[in-house]
Amino acid sequence: MAGSLHLPAHSRWAMMFAGALLVPGFFHAACAETGRDGYGDLPPPPQHIDPAAEQRLELELFVNGMRSGIVAPAVKQGSRFRLRTADMRRAGILLQTTGETLFLDSLEGLRADYDAPRQQLHLTVSPEYLPAQRVGRDKRRFERAQYDIGALLNYDAYVSGGDRTPVQASLWHEARIFGPAGIVSTTGALRSGSAKNYVRFDTYWRWSDERSMTTIEAGDIITRSLPWAPAVRLGGLQISRDFSVRPDVVTYPLPEFAGSAALPSTVDLVVHGQRVAGADVNPGPFALDTLPPINGYGEANLIVTDMHGRSVSTTMPFYISSALLRPGLTDYAAALGAFRRNYGMKNFDYGGLAASASARHGVTDGLTLEVRAEVADDMQLAGGGAVVKLGNFGTVSASYSRSFRDGSDGGELTLGYDYQTRGFSIGLRHRRRDGDYTDLGLLDREGLGGWERLTAVTASLSLGPAGTLGIGYFDFRQALVRDARLANIAWALPLWGESRLHASLSREFVERSWSGALTLSVPLGGGILGAGVVQGQNGRTGLRADYSRAAPVEGGFGWNANAVSEDGASPYWRGDMTWRLQPVQLRAGAYGRDKVTGWLGISGSLVFMDDAVFAANRVSDAFAVVSTNGEPGIPVRYENQLIGTTNANGQLLVPSASAYYPGRYDIDTLSLPANVKAPVVSQRVAVAAGSGHIIKFPVEHVTAARATIRTVTGEPLPAGAAATINGTLSTYVGWDGILFVERVAADNRVEIELADGGTCHVTFAADPKADDIIELGELTCRR
Repeated sequence: MAGSLHLPAHSRWAMMFAGALLVPGFFHAACAETGRDGYGDLPPPPQHIDPAAEQRLELELFVNGMRSGIVAPAVKQGSRFRLRTADMRRAGILLQTTGETLFLDSLEGLRADYDAPRQQLHLTVSPEYLPAQRVGRDKRRFERAQYDIGALLNYDAYVSGGDRTPVQASLWHEARIFGPAGIVSTTGALRSGSAKNYVRFDTYWRWSDERSMTTIEAGDIITRSLPWAPAVRLGGLQISRDFSVRPDVVTYPLPEFAGSAALPSTVDLVVHGQRVAGADVNPGPFALDTLPPINGYGEANLIVTDMHGRSVSTTMPFYISSALLRPGLTDYAAALGAFRRNYGMKNFDYGGLAASASARHGVTDGLTLEVRAEVADDMQLAGGGAVVKLGNFGTVSASYSRSFRDGSDGGELTLGYDYQTRGFSIGLRHRRRDGDYTDLGLLDREGLGGWERLTAVTASLSLGPAGTLGIGYFDFRQALVRDARLANIAWALPLWGESRLHASLSREFVERSWSGALTLSVPLGGGILGAGVVQGQNGRTGLRADYSRAAPVEGGFGWNANAVSEDGASPYWRGDMTWRLQPVQLRAGAYGRDKVTGWLGISGSLVFMDDAVFAANRVSDAFAVVSTNGEPGIPVRYENQLIGTTNANGQLLVPSASAYYPGRYDIDTLSLPANVKAPVVSQRVAVAAGSGHIIKFPVEHVTAARATIRTVTGEPLPAGAAATINGTLSTYVGWDGILFVERVAADNRVEIELADGGTCHVTFAADPKADDIIELGELTCRR
């Protein structure tokens, strides 16, 4: 028939069955008419469906038991499944193929399980198909340290005198100016009773860049060098890599605690019984990027617990050494200037020119290379070295330097070995120097050279409840001085509480003499009381007793007392007392045997910042000024320790802050009146070294008012009615018509929206400088 639609038999059966479901009574009516099971003249249903026929499905993908959130089109052909590669990558599977689709059974290490009732496809893949994860450490965004323009003056005045002793006085000072261009500092001392009344120590300018970890210094500098090279004082210029400006950067290689999770799991890292890191990980390989709390050898347990509660623990030994550099990290320093002579005696005594350069570079996790070069007048020097990690058995270091001067040359060789574990450590050192060897350190000491041999062995052993044992052996031989060979042993035994017993014994093999000491220390009255007996190499026996108590950081008294007597002679004694106040520290003391000498001291600092002058204890490095917008009497905490309260101008000096570390500063607003608002009560701020920063907390006075709003009939306005105060500030009416106005002016108008779409208004006058919440009573809202 023209226009007819011919369907296969099984399709016609499907349509008839669908029609039976849609038309009520159709199926039973058909049965009644035909009398042949209700199917009439329709052909019988199909007996077999081709298993190779393709089925197009929309399936939710699971990868190793984890829901991916991806619903992807899939083709099922028998027991095989074909997916688009883009959908598999979106589900987190790493594929190397470039095709648009692929059959899952063509990938080795991948299994697919079809959950037909839930229309889900569960993929189980081997770790190489899953992305690696790095978890563990807190990845804070790098933020530069803060600083403002300011100045400070540290001072320390000292006066002494006594029986037949002339009175002497000195005034030490450090003047420092800081700002965006760095810091300029100068130190010196003014002394009485000497031909040189004023002595200048160091004057320098320093600037640091945190991002590149670079520091530039000019003026009186101390060269930054390698562990096996001496440092010297120069007047000149130095540029160096300075890791201290970035405490968040770990410079040495860290062990990688890695594993693989077949299912979504929880990972815990336990070092010596202490959990140091943990995280939830997805299926696949992972690595914990964490800093173990030890240096040296250790063992870590990596515990992986999957979503079904099954745990697998793996023991991982490791060794950490701060003498190594991370692979790719470079440390360097270069200096040029003139030798500083007679330091502390002459103000401007400089010698010949000198230059030095050194560098360290991390090649691998177990190898760091070092180089060194020095030049001064007719002397040249070059050297190189390396630090190598011996697996989990410590590190070995070696260096060799060669100098050339006046037609002669000499060398210096250093060797070292270090091993450290939780209860044991050992260090070996050996240095050999030729007689013609010269470097900047020897030139600075004006030719104190000659051949030299030094061997040193040190070890310490933890005995648990029996204390700690330390052993050392030193063999020193030099052309210009007498040989020395010394061995010593020291034992520290914990007793009750904080009490300790210390014993030491030394043997000098060249002079064939013994010396030793036995000391008992006991905590008493907030301080430490010590008493002991000492025998020196001269054979004299002495008795010693002392007591010390440090002055509290927040202010108060501290004192020290000491008495020593040798072979029954009259004792030599000394004592001093410290009174620490917030603006200054006072000290006084006396000492002597047959005659007494007394002394007095006062130290502190004056800080010029934030349009104010602050008096405080000595400011040794970075500091901060907390400003509360003029609000006095607010307690301030630094790293959860109470520092003090803001003064009448709403300011407080925090005299000691860890440079470049983002310290936490808090203000305590619980004791403030209700009309004081502080939207920010805690900040984390890092301050640059030697500088100061003003940390502002926007504390402000707000005068609030409270009223009960009623209609003209005396009923309270319904809760939730929107109110606009003075055209800008919006709020809502509370239960029983209570309206709280957070900020009021001298004259106020409140517009309130009513349920019928209209508005009413209230006007009232108030004192905006009131110290407490203004109670307005009942107000009538009029249209």
